Amino acid sequence: MIVTGLILSLLGCQESGASFTGKIDLDIREDDVALRRLRLGAEGTFGDSYDYTLSFNNDIEELETKVHEVLIGFDHSWGKIELGYFKEPFGLENSHSSHEVNFLERSDATMLTGDHNIGIANYIEMNPSTHLSWGVFRNSISARFTDLILANEEADHFWHIGASVGVRESDRFFQGDEIMMFDVETLYQAGAFSFQAEAQSLEIDNTESTSFTLQAAYVISGGNRIYDMPRAKFLFPATVGDIEAAIRATRVDMSEYNPAMSVINDYNAALNYCLSNSSKLQLEVERGSDGLSNNQTAVALRYHFRW
Repeated sequence: MIVTGLILSLLGCQESGASFTGKIDLDIREDDVALRRLRLGAEGTFGDSYDYTLSFNNDIEELETKVHEVLIGFDHSWGKIELGYFKEPFGLENSHSSHEVNFLERSDATMLTGDHNIGIANYIEMNPSTHLSWGVFRNSISARFTDLILANEEADHFWHIGASVGVRESDRFFQGDEIMMFDVETLYQAGAFSFQAEAQSLEIDNTESTSFTLQAAYVISGGNRIYDMPRAKFLFPATVGDIEAAIRATRVDMSEYNPAMSVINDYNAALNYCLSNSSKLQLEVERGSDGLSNNQTAVALRYHFRW
């Protein structure tokens, strides 16, 4: 039996002084209104235990289409196995899709992590509170380990700690003979309140780049974010009418690797309104830079739809 669903992920963004450019999410320029992304694809299941995803990102302004994700997953005695083109298992924030974070984009700290890649990954439940994900990819090997110190599903009370490690060859973002990645993370949720912190280190030859991110959020309307225990992350808000306020601080220092870049200190404040199970409205104020220009302030409003 084959079951298929359609993925339609439309992210529109009305911007005031900001655009979003891949690994570095803030690029100061004139006021603008832009379509962030139109993602089209299909996902479903076939057989007794196989599932698949096929999706494409469509850039309306540039008239370009790029593969976002192509994967087949199945259950095995070793756990869940996925193979194809998908995101490497590494870090807390990087494990979230852009529609699952409570800001317009993931933070600049994700510059120091891997991205989508061709390979195979294994997701293992060592016990209900301990999970390991690891993968071998075209030019990298990475792994993420998380453990729940607190887990009370009835009270929506969770606290996990985790660590990731990776080794990779040169790519279009970073070049060097030896490239190592390290990450430590923690996530805490008590009902409507959530907090997460993450620190990363990227070692390239004899240089080290570092990042640190702190963020906190509170669902004003009294609901809460949904914690996904197997993948150790948050899901898209599921309660219609939820209003969430969030703040984030990020520091990225790549000056050893690229002396032309200054230290990035970004600060974000966001207000999210969940319109339905598949759409939300986001208002965000950001103060920061891309490391190559002066700090500036951007105000952005986005309507986000995923079906």
